[in-house]
Amino acid sequence: MQLIAIVLFALAALACLAYVTLVTPGALRRTRIDAPIAGLAPELEGYTIAVLSDLHYGGTVAPASLIARAVSLANDSSPDLVVLLGDYALSHSHFRTMSRWLYEWALPRMTTSLRSLRARDGVLAILGNHDYDHDATKVAAWLRTVGARVLVNECAVVARGSARLGIGGVDDWTHGRIDPAGGCASLAPDIPRVVLSHNPDGVLELAPGARADLVLAGHTHGGQIVLPWFGAPSRHCTLCDAKSASGWVARSPVPLYVTTGVGVLIPLRINCPAEVLVIRLVRA
Repeated sequence: MQLIAIVLFALAALACLAYVTLVTPGALRRTRIDAPIAGLAPELEGYTIAVLSDLHYGGTVAPASLIARAVSLANDSSPDLVVLLGDYALSHSHFRTMSRWLYEWALPRMTTSLRSLRARDGVLAILGNHDYDHDATKVAAWLRTVGARVLVNECAVVARGSARLGIGGVDDWTHGRIDPAGGCASLAPDIPRVVLSHNPDGVLELAPGARADLVLAGHTHGGQIVLPWFGAPSRHCTLCDAKSASGWVARSPVPLYVTTGVGVLIPLRINCPAEVLVIRLVRA
């Protein structure tokens, strides 16, 4: 009887391991939230942004299917804008040759899916740390081939009649230089703005007087493993604590929302589903 119990326990353990490594990393959900924006014009009430972060093509079983489903979830939300928050494939800073091979293998396989993204105001993209491990210039060039405008400490302006909304995109926190104005120094101070930062810690580089009504970030993957009562042991981020590896970050000096992202580096997710984030801007 003892041997049977051991065998059953081992089988159950193997089944659980298979589930969290083969199934949950590819289980994608759509998360919808409202974000209050001070001074948002009535014409921009309900403005919708679909967020795809940390695609990390190749980190899951059937990565092409995962990217296709992420694009479908984004398009089905009928967004006004789609934003891509960096880290498009797999890499490691100490293995440059392998990183180059993985990126050169992955990027072409995502091109067709990402070209099918649809939004009234198009697609904006920023760069992440893994993109620098490969070659940031080449990744930016590839992003333009899929129809995305790449923001590196720059700002795009959305117009609805006379109303304006700024979308700033900053460089990667660990590999680049972040503009203290969030890329939006040229905007009039009364224009609301959303800032895109791959790493949540990017908000720490913003000037105290810089306007940032909402910052959207990824990078943490939500921790990938979130334990009951404790939270996420690993975040790779100083600003996010164990309870805020994803979602609203209370410790941030500005409104900051972190998505769990689409992909993973290591195929493992426990209590931390992958997501396409859909944010609706509302007047505060």
